[in-house]
Amino acid sequence: MKRLILLLFYFCLCSMIWAKDYLLVIDFTDGTNISFALAKQPVLTFADKSLCVSMEGQKSEFELSDVLNFHFKEDPSDIRSTRVDNDYTISWQGDDFLVISHVSPSTKIRLYGIDGTFYQGRVNVDGDHIVVSLSDLPKGIYLINMNNCRTIKINRK
Repeated sequence: MKRLILLLFYFCLCSMIWAKDYLLVIDFTDGTNISFALAKQPVLTFADKSLCVSMEGQKSEFELSDVLNFHFKEDPSDIRSTRVDNDYTISWQGDDFLVISHVSPSTKIRLYGIDGTFYQGRVNVDGDHIVVSLSDLPKGIYLINMNNCRTIKINRK
């Protein structure tokens, strides 16, 4: 039965590859999620109680017990600013700088690559704004950790 579902999922995925505007979204039981652009042809497999996503030579593996759901959604890539809860506003300044507004001076921000690489020295505090520099970094998915309690995923295209 799992193979049939996987096969059907694979064919649905292949039929949607042409659509650059769609994402594969995996929702986790802790309320977080991660997205993969269908234009980059992610391959989803199940093995040993794990969900594996392979894309462009990279492999991400997630415990099935941590996965709540996976689905497709349209990529809102035209959105340039968003409000996170009632606390922060996140907006782009050009293509290389992400600005997080309305933060307290004690807010600690860390920038990580999807592979876990910590990018030190790319976060600058300017009053109640924090500027995260993505200049000279390759296109891809990055994680911004705020005070070790909130993580925001961004996709630099």
